[in-house]
Amino acid sequence: MGTLIKLVVVIAVVFGAWKIWQHKHRGVVHTFEVHGGEAYDAVSNLTWQRCAVGQHYSGSGCEGGDPGFKWDAAQRTGDGTWRVPTEKELATLIDPDKVDKGISPAIDNVVFPRIANSTPPFWTSSHSSGASAWYARFSKGSEGIGSEPGMYRQLEINEYGVLLVRDGR
Repeated sequence: MGTLIKLVVVIAVVFGAWKIWQHKHRGVVHTFEVHGGEAYDAVSNLTWQRCAVGQHYSGSGCEGGDPGFKWDAAQRTGDGTWRVPTEKELATLIDPDKVDKGISPAIDNVVFPRIANSTPPFWTSSHSSGASAWYARFSKGSEGIGSEPGMYRQLEINEYGVLLVRDGR
């Protein structure tokens, strides 16, 4: 009986420590200033294109297809002003409150109107190791590992979307 009590205490302590760590490292909900096809986030000092590469903002939403890019092609979609975001930058768009409540997609749908439950993930500029790189999933996918909104690594040969960002306003 004493071993069982010790085991329960250890599990409770580990779980409590994990919950404290999770709360401490929880994302910040961002508020955006929206100007046409762009959205400025004062918390991160980043301006985002509201539509994915291959789409354009029409005044009422994003129009165009949902093209997919392999990671190396995604890195060439920016220009001198716009670039593919890093892993940490793209992670700021994941709404932690929506994730906690199981709401999908876990992103501000008013600011990013075309991201829905069926929208594929988005590449980052962050290379991982070997032939893999980081991507963000805003929507809940099929059950299993990597199905929740969050940041994951995947082979660079997969075709995902691209959101572009720039520093400042």
